[in-house]
Amino acid sequence: MFIIPDASSKGVPARITKTDMTLVLFALLSLTLIFVPSQWLTRSKAIDMSDYRSIVFNDHDSGGSSTVSWLDKESLTWRCIIPPNTANPYCGFQLVIIDDKGRGLNLDKYSAIKIWVKYEGSDEYLRFFLRNRNPAYFQVDDLTSTKYNSVELQVKDLLHGKRINLKDFQVAQWWLVQKKIPIEMSHPEFSDILFLELHTGSSVAPGEHTVSLTRIELSGILFSKEQLYRAIVIIWSAVILLLLVYRLLSLRRTLVATIHYQAELVSINRLLNLQNKKFEDLAKTDALTGALNRVGIREALYEGLNDWKNKRQPFSFVLLDIDYFKKINDTYGHDVGDEILKGLASLFSGAVRKTDFFARWGGEEFILVCANTDLEQAVVVAELLRKKLAEASLHPDVKVTASFGVASMTEANLDLLFKQADEALFEAKADGRNCVASKA
Repeated sequence: MFIIPDASSKGVPARITKTDMTLVLFALLSLTLIFVPSQWLTRSKAIDMSDYRSIVFNDHDSGGSSTVSWLDKESLTWRCIIPPNTANPYCGFQLVIIDDKGRGLNLDKYSAIKIWVKYEGSDEYLRFFLRNRNPAYFQVDDLTSTKYNSVELQVKDLLHGKRINLKDFQVAQWWLVQKKIPIEMSHPEFSDILFLELHTGSSVAPGEHTVSLTRIELSGILFSKEQLYRAIVIIWSAVILLLLVYRLLSLRRTLVATIHYQAELVSINRLLNLQNKKFEDLAKTDALTGALNRVGIREALYEGLNDWKNKRQPFSFVLLDIDYFKKINDTYGHDVGDEILKGLASLFSGAVRKTDFFARWGGEEFILVCANTDLEQAVVVAELLRKKLAEASLHPDVKVTASFGVASMTEANLDLLFKQADEALFEAKADGRNCVASKA
């Protein structure tokens, strides 16, 4: 925390708060973003063509007689021979860009694609296709049902890379007519590209044509300068508004916290049946066993509830009841019963963790309040206590065991937590006693 002099307070130091430091850092960040170079606001991605299957094809399916073959498949170099006097001849190359989950390439985050091509031949143009899949028109048994987003490129521009804006693509007219696509779906789409294709031009001349696709790169603007400036203004406006609200709320914080504390005490007092002020003066320990009593664990209950509400810190109860305690009293007398109660309290008070609070709830029933403990951990604690008691000798003539019910807080309601622990204890008794049951 920094200290700076304040002239208005005659030298009394004023503190720079965390809020002030945050505003200073945010101002510096805003200035940095304003002068950030435009190229920093773009994303680019090179397509590794070796990751995908590639094929070459010709016009035989449409009655043509062109021939196509790989010259070097590894470098994606292929040769096409167009015979004379052939109607609508073509050869093509296809890159199947489908991943192992059957997904194509989503170009929605990009605005342009750049390709590098080496070409030898007499053609002046090559056709480039991005074929998109959409369930509205795609049929699994017909790969030509992918939308043919196309553009025709001059060969002279391709050797050193040609950047093509995706908005300049057009859907092939022959495909729209053949597939009877409605006009509202006739626009280009790039959300699920399955095939990337390079064809000879639409007016290709007879002869030999050698094509090599060397590189493909995607690019797009993360956001424009205008969007950046608008975001900065919006964020600053929101920060100023939130700061004003925070200042107003902080003025009420002490009062609200006090009221909240009193309300929680009322809720806990209701649970513990402490409705009168005189109970505040009771001793916090049980007179017989020396363990905490209900008053003694009140603060632990309040802190556990608050930690769960404010930090979602786990909070659990363990209720335990001595098995067949009434029978012990009836058979051996209340003196023996009292001795067993004191022995159990002594045994468990020395065995529980330092963060736990062990108290006598009433009669032969005890409670263990476990802060920062989830249900699974509380069950482990209860099981350890159960075994320790089963192996202990609290009285030479009596074998003492207990049943345990465990519950963990799932909502800010102590009554519900106690009820769940009590229900779990009932299940433990129903399961034969001397066991642990839990309630989520």
